[in-house]
Amino acid sequence: MNKILTLYNIEFKRIYKLYFLLIGTLLIANLAGVMKTLYDSVKRISLENNLPMNIDILKTNLGYSFVNEFTKNDIYVYGSMALGVAILFCLLYATIIWYRDYYSKSKTIYTLLSLPQPKFNIYLAKLIMVLVMIYGVIACQFLFWYIDLNIIKIFAGISSPNFANVYSNMMQPVNQINVVSPYLLDFLMIDLFGIILAVVVIFTGVLIERSFKKVGVLLGIGYILITIIGYVFIIGLDSGILGNLLLNHIMYYILLFMVSILISYRLINKRVCV
Repeated sequence: MNKILTLYNIEFKRIYKLYFLLIGTLLIANLAGVMKTLYDSVKRISLENNLPMNIDILKTNLGYSFVNEFTKNDIYVYGSMALGVAILFCLLYATIIWYRDYYSKSKTIYTLLSLPQPKFNIYLAKLIMVLVMIYGVIACQFLFWYIDLNIIKIFAGISSPNFANVYSNMMQPVNQINVVSPYLLDFLMIDLFGIILAVVVIFTGVLIERSFKKVGVLLGIGYILITIIGYVFIIGLDSGILGNLLLNHIMYYILLFMVSILISYRLINKRVCV
C-alpha cells in the first residue's frame, strides 16, 4: 500500500497545478452563473411588472417569490453544467494520464515499469489519482453551491438559514438537472460506482491500445463502445420494474469491473509495449 501511495504522490505532484486551476475555473464559472442569474432575475421581474431594473427589487415580495421559485433553480442549472464539464475534463485526463508517460521527453513509462514493485501498482495509483480528482471536484461544487446560495441570499435580503441548504434544495422537484443525485441509491449507482467503473473502462481501453500496436486503437475504442452499448441494453431491460433494473445494473457493474480489471492486470504485466 505504501508503494501505491508513493506512486500516487508522484502523480499528484505532476498534476496539482492543473488540478487547482480546474477548481479555480469551476469557482469562476459558479460566480459567473450567480451574476448572470441575478441579472436575469432582476430583468425578468422588471419586465413582467413594468418596474425599473434595480437589484433591490429582489428584496420585495415579488423578488422573494421569484428567487425561491426560479433563481435557486438557475443556480443549480449553471452549477451542474460547470460540474459536468469539469468531470468530463477529469475523464479525459484518465486517458491523458497514460499517454503523458509515453510521450513525455523523459519517457516516464520506462522508469515506472522498471521499478522493483508490481506493475499493477502503477494502474492503481493512476486510478486513485483520477478518482480523487473527480470526487474532489464534486465536493468543491457542493461548497460552491453553498457560496452561490449565500450570495443570492444577501442580495435578496433573505434571513432563513434553510435557503442555503444545498441538499434540501436539490430534493425539490423543480430541479431537473442534477449531475450529482440527491437520492442515495442513484448516488451510489451513478456518482460513486458508476464513476469508478467509467475510469476503469477508460484505463482498460487505453491499455488495450498500448498493447496492440497495429489494431490497438480500434480494439480500445471498440471495448469502450461495447461497454456503453451493454449499459444502454441493461437500461432497456425490465425498465418498469425497479428491483429487476437495479439487479441488472449491479450484475453488469460487477461483471464489467471484474473483466476490465483482469484484462488490465494481464495487459500491464504481459503485453503493454513501451
